[in-house]
Amino acid sequence: MTWYDEMTWCDGCGAEITWGPVLDDGRKFCCHDCCLGILCACSERMEMDEEQRPGNETYSHAKSGHLA
Repeated sequence: MTWYDEMTWCDGCGAEITWGPVLDDGRKFCCHDCCLGILCACSERMEMDEEQRPGNETYSHAKSGHLA
């Protein structure tokens, strides 16, 4: 697999795709729901994952109770 530095965006909901996209007729989708035209929650899940990552400033401040 070849990695490129450019970002990939979902042709359905517009979420950034940081995993293997669902491909359909040359278009890239974040999930099968988007591919089918159904509303998805992928971008919301990505935001929650970023907030919960150790080392994330928001995560560590929220955990300690000291929000900047």
